[in-house]
Formats: sequence, C-alpha cells, structure tokens
Amino acid sequence: MTDPAKTNAAPADAAGAVDEFAHIPRSATRHPLIAVGGAVLALYLIFHLRHDLRYALSAGEPVDAGAARTSFASGQGGALENRYIRVSGHPDRESALEIDTKGSWVFSQFFRVLGTGDRLFLHRRENPLPAARAEADVFEGRLVRFGELTFADSIRDYFAKHVTATHFFAPELFARAVEGRAGAGALGVIDRNGDPVTLAADETIALEIARPERVQIGLPRSRFPTEDAAQAAIKARGGEILASRGLVKGAAAAGPASGPLSAAPAPPERWMFVVTFPAERRQAALGEIGAARETLTARVGDLGAAPGGLSVRAAGEPERRLATAELAAVHTMAPVVIPDDAYLLVEGDRPREHASTILLALILAVFAAVNVVGLVRNRR
Repeated sequence: MTDPAKTNAAPADAAGAVDEFAHIPRSATRHPLIAVGGAVLALYLIFHLRHDLRYALSAGEPVDAGAARTSFASGQGGALENRYIRVSGHPDRESALEIDTKGSWVFSQFFRVLGTGDRLFLHRRENPLPAARAEADVFEGRLVRFGELTFADSIRDYFAKHVTATHFFAPELFARAVEGRAGAGALGVIDRNGDPVTLAADETIALEIARPERVQIGLPRSRFPTEDAAQAAIKARGGEILASRGLVKGAAAAGPASGPLSAAPAPPERWMFVVTFPAERRQAALGEIGAARETLTARVGDLGAAPGGLSVRAAGEPERRLATAELAAVHTMAPVVIPDDAYLLVEGDRPREHASTILLALILAVFAAVNVVGLVRNRR
C-alpha cells in the first residue's frame, strides 16, 4: 500500500545526504548589461565628483598664496586650483554685484580683485559680513577655475554688457603707450592698479588738466550775501579772479527728508571762483581751496604723441598739445571682460563642508564593486 501524498524522493549526493531544496527552481539572474550599466554609471558619478572628492580630502589649513597681485597677475593660479587658500588683495567694489538665489532673499557679494588683470574674482557668501573681515581684505576659501562654473557664460555676458570699471593711468605711461601705438587703432595700457586695459579707437578718455597756479575758492553766502562782496574780499587779498562759477549749493546730508531724523541743517551755499594769487600769498584763501582743473574728453583715436606729452586732434578742432606735467589724471570707464584663465575664490568654502562627498563616493564604489562581482560570478 502506498501513500498518495508522498512525492518523489529528493536526490542524494555521493555521501548519501539528501538536498531538500534541489527541486526548487533557481530564480532568473539579471541580464549582464544591467550589471555593466550599473557599474559604469557608478564609476562615472565618482569621476564627476573627483574635484569635490579631492578637495574634501585636502588639508584643513589654508595655503598662504600671499598677495593676489603677484600670485594671479601672471596667470600663475594653476598650482593653487581646487585648494583651500588664503590670499590678500583689494576688491573693486565699484563694479561689484549683489547675487541672490531666486526667491531666497539671501544676498552675497561678487567682485573682482584689483591688480590681477581680471584673473581673480571673489564670491563672498557670508551675509551679514563681520566688520573685522570686511576691513581686512584677506580672503580664505576654495579656488576654482571660472570656466568650470555652471553660470560662467551668463556671468561673462552680464559683465561685458552691463558692468564697467574706472581705470586711472599714470600720465607718463599713458603718453608712452600712445607713442608706441601703431596708427590710430586700439591702445593697450596698464592702469595704476597694474591691470592691463585695451581701449578701442572710438572709446572716450578723460584728461584732467591741472593748473597749479590756479585755485578754486568757495566763500560762504552766510558771510558774503552778494557775489560782489565775495569778489571784493578776494581782490583785497591780492587775488585775480579768472572765472566765476556763481552760487553753488553743497550736497545734502544723507537721511530722510521728513520725520524726527530730518533735522539736519541745510547744505551751505558758496560763491565759487577760480582765482590766481601771487606765489607768496597763494595759501591765503577763504573757504575751501583745491586745485582748479579742466577736463578734456577725447576719443582714443584722436590722441597722438607730442614732444613731452600728448596731442589731441579732434575733428573740426585745432590741434592741442599737452605736456605730461599738465596732466593731473588720465582716466576712462571700460567694460569688465573676464578672461579665459580667470579663477573664482569661493570665500568660506572649507574642505570639511564636503565630507558628505567622501561617503557618497564610498557608496558608489561599493555599488560598482557589487555589480562587477555579480557579473563575474554569473559568467562562470
């Protein structure tokens, strides 16, 4: 008599042991391409994180790069790329930007560092910034290549179209640059900050012409009610009036126009004159005294070399020659062009802030190893 519920006996091995699970079918294995794809994807992500991983594993103490003027002016920032550095320099706050993430209302500063040939920019993330750090002009953070930023093209385009910087030039160097220029084309010259500037022929340059023998005097209206009274006081002291600028009102003090904080006194009004005095009495001026200047604007293409200075040949105007000793200042405004070898220092970005990158890389490495091991075992 047989038992109908009894199934076929499980096979036994050579030693006589019975494998109870031998009749259970094996589950289907993954396709080899899935394992290969998973391993390749993990390795690609690790490669993509290589710069962050290297920075996370770097030293926590900043590398002293010294003055930005010497470290970056000649394009020597490559040795400091993707490192935690400390650098000192003078920021150009005139052309600085305020950046905020849309909808966050968290603002940060973005500006170039003077004397580096526009090769170093700074992203100052902390807001508000402690006064001690704002006054020190010493920056610590991560140095990255500008071209590797996701927003590099948009920032370059915005600076070139909307951001300008004022450049002052030494009159002697400017005159030598004009003398060495070929024809009336573009002019390349170094400004007083050590930044190279290229001026197109149609750009405007301002020449501040100093007249050391002249002074500008402002006499307060509260003491001299009329212009005639002010002129009489100047002539009584041996002065010769060359030009009268009339009544000039001073700038108003900053503050609200109304309310409890609007009690500031009205700005003073002064009679302004350009006066010449005998040398021995030149300092005996009433009110505010300063060098009287004439500002001459001209196109770069209209400038030429002259013995000991410059010549200005504007269309329809007689040629005018200026000695460098007469030039108190030469300046212009030019757009900020970010070069290809520029760098960005992200202030406050320290290696320890990227510790999570190390953990993520380890997880991806384990995931890739598991897929490779599984692929090898399935191929046997």
